[in-house]
Amino acid sequence: MINSFFADKTNSLDNLTKLYNRDVIIEYVNSLIGKNIPFSLALVDIDNFKYVNDTFGHIVGDEIIKAVAATLRNTLADNGIVGRFGGDEFIIVLPEIVEYDAVWTSCRTIAASMMNLTIPEQSDLTITVTIGLSRFPENEKSYEKLLETADKALYRGKMKGRGCFIIYLPEKHSKIILKTEKDKALSSMYLHSVVFRNLTEQDLSDGITTLFNFFSSYFMLDHICVQVNNDIFFEKIHELSRIQSFKPIDLTFINRNIISITDIYYLNRTEQLEKLGQSDFEEILTEQGIHSTFYARIICNDKDYGYLRVDSTHQRIWQYTDMDILLTAARTIAMMLYTHDLDFYKL
Repeated sequence: MINSFFADKTNSLDNLTKLYNRDVIIEYVNSLIGKNIPFSLALVDIDNFKYVNDTFGHIVGDEIIKAVAATLRNTLADNGIVGRFGGDEFIIVLPEIVEYDAVWTSCRTIAASMMNLTIPEQSDLTITVTIGLSRFPENEKSYEKLLETADKALYRGKMKGRGCFIIYLPEKHSKIILKTEKDKALSSMYLHSVVFRNLTEQDLSDGITTLFNFFSSYFMLDHICVQVNNDIFFEKIHELSRIQSFKPIDLTFINRNIISITDIYYLNRTEQLEKLGQSDFEEILTEQGIHSTFYARIICNDKDYGYLRVDSTHQRIWQYTDMDILLTAARTIAMMLYTHDLDFYKL
């Protein structure tokens, strides 16, 4: 079925990836719909690609796109078709694969193929993707609507922390509102406003508690707290977290990894620590079921109050926009403590 449709489409390939272009994939999807053949449609987005382009240049960016394209094509083989949707996004069609367990297995296979993906020019650069998938005819019955539902699932995956796949389920994802670039900018301003409003317009202790509850829900954080030495303050554990008990972490490990220019430390997945020769730190995090973590120093005028700490029980691809909000919170808390001559033991 796949081969017969694409037999005369060899002139419709994307120049960079040699995958079929978007128009051909849309034509293929509509042909399946016209014949009432069940299928799944997935959007695949390379995580943090803008950062890669800005940091390493477009040549490295192109190599990553080609590497992801080749991996997707080889992984799917004869079980599906992949095309370049545009930029750093790909579109996959899986004909006659619509049962949830079969779809889950296909997504898991695709995700697993990306686990050790590297490019020769930047062998230490971690490449991950987020996948959002919808099904015909279960979810929608037109290409446009299927694309929208897949996009909602993709958006949910990004909010969850990226590096994952989400299969669209109406009961979970139908109310998701997709955001434009303008909406994203407004969201950033809104989040900064939430930080300042909570921390400056009420008692600081109440403000931190309210803010951490908000962060836990908005960013779906398994664990957020303040850690000072071996003491934990203002701890909030998400009710859906697989772990409901977290312990203090030896801050020696954080201090030796802190990025001095920003006073933050983040880890997307604990497996990275072995490559860095920090198996001792990996063991400590693994014991608590922590797979990724973020720390922002709470410091003002060289007066160090401790760390704002966030933990995830699954791999989380930390976004600079999210870390910016958390760092803003840490610095604002420090400013309020400094201004009122307080510390966490006095709150």
